[in-house]
Amino acid sequence: MLKREELTSERIDQIVADAHRAGYDFFLTSEERAASLDQALVDHKSGEEVWVFAYGSLMWNPALEFTEALPSKVEGWRRSFCFWTPLGRGTPELPGLMLALEGGGSCEGIAYRLAPHLVRSELAILWNREMLSGVYQARWVPTRLRDGRIVTAVTFVVDTAHCQYCGDLSMERAAHHIAFAEGRRGACRDYLISTAEHARSLGIHDAYLEELMQRVAGLRDGHAIPLVPASAEAVGQA
Repeated sequence: MLKREELTSERIDQIVADAHRAGYDFFLTSEERAASLDQALVDHKSGEEVWVFAYGSLMWNPALEFTEALPSKVEGWRRSFCFWTPLGRGTPELPGLMLALEGGGSCEGIAYRLAPHLVRSELAILWNREMLSGVYQARWVPTRLRDGRIVTAVTFVVDTAHCQYCGDLSMERAAHHIAFAEGRRGACRDYLISTAEHARSLGIHDAYLEELMQRVAGLRDGHAIPLVPASAEAVGQA
């Protein structure tokens, strides 16, 4: 589980430095992350709360201080394993896949409410976590809470122009990488399993996650022939 103390600017800067040495020069500096956060909050008024919409690991490991967490849904965006991770839950030789929101459909997840006095500090931690490589774009989206309220929440959608983006993968190839990729943050399949199980616990039925769970289980049980992995160039290695 990711802990808050692992998300300090100093720790993240070390990860970025390691990524740069490995040839991934698109990872963001602390100054670039701070500028991104400032831009996201340009219309935020001091003293106002902020909602964060979570659809992946933030659902089961938020590492945030929040005052309320409610099941919620956004329209016009769908949960998708659509970008490569060659470091966290994969390697350059066999990159893993991570979740982002892609345009189209809908997505159910969790909305976290941040108290006004914690907005800046908690979002800074969130930006250290999510804005490493620049593959995400922060977006404010209408979010319907399960109790019927509609709030505007910040979430993370994929930048389809980023070199890590791979939204055209077949389910077969996506399942292969999720089934077998592992990195310093663990196995990619564990990320899928935790997300799917937490969604179920919230009463969320996501057919996309469930199909991937079945395909990955079949691959791990030897019911399918492994595919040739993606090359390092596919994930933006210089």
